[in-house]
Order: sequence, then C-alpha cells, then structure tokens
Amino acid sequence: MSERHATITARAALAALAACALPAAAQAPGELVGDPVRGERYFTTEYKCYACHGFDAQTGERRLLPMRYTQEGFITFVQRSPLPQMPAFPDMPAQALADVYVYIQSIPVDAPEVDEVPLLKEIRDAKLAAFDAGE
Repeated sequence: MSERHATITARAALAALAACALPAAAQAPGELVGDPVRGERYFTTEYKCYACHGFDAQTGERRLLPMRYTQEGFITFVQRSPLPQMPAFPDMPAQALADVYVYIQSIPVDAPEVDEVPLLKEIRDAKLAAFDAGE
C-alpha cells in the first residue's frame, strides 16, 4: 500500500469513526424507527448482506452480532465504510439501513457470554488485572 493510499485510508477511517461517535442529535434530525420485517428482506434479498455476514449475521466473513454500533453509527458506517473489505454504500437510504439494523438486533446471539466460558473468563480477568497493575 502506498503512503498516500494509507494516509487517505486512515483519514477515511477516522472520519467514519468520528461520525459514529457523535451524539444522535448531531447525526440525524430525528430517530428513525426500523422495521425488522423490511430489514430481513433487505438483508437477505435486496442488499444480500448475508453473502458476507451469513444468514444469522454471525457466521460470515465479519460477525455483526453482538452489535457494537448505535443505529446512527451503523448507518454512518455502512454508508461511509473506511474498511477495504467492506465497501461503502453511500446511496443506501438511512431508513432502509435502520430497518436492517433493527432486523440484525432481533437475531438471537449464538455465542455465549464470556462469563459462561470459564477459560475465556479466566483469560479476560487476567488481562484486566494486568492492565490495572500497569503491565
């Protein structure tokens, strides 16, 4: 990757992340109410999100669950993705993306919580203790 390309990519990533971190009032004039039925249609049929993310949003190239974005952050990310493996979809309507977001949120998460897997809990707790100790 050229230095210029890396700089442009880094700037785009920072801009998208900054937009995701803005308060909802600064991002959109009103809260969009998503419809999970329409969202499922968009996810599976119209936009074919399942092709990369799996039908359950958990088994594809990139897991979407558990969702780590707010609705506004999700919309901004999809429309302006700074990641090379995720194309940006600037023409996707915000309402359609709100529908997809609500649909994804309605899918049960298959992965257990960290506290439910003793080894993972032990690893996490050791990392947190090391961090707290300044290591």
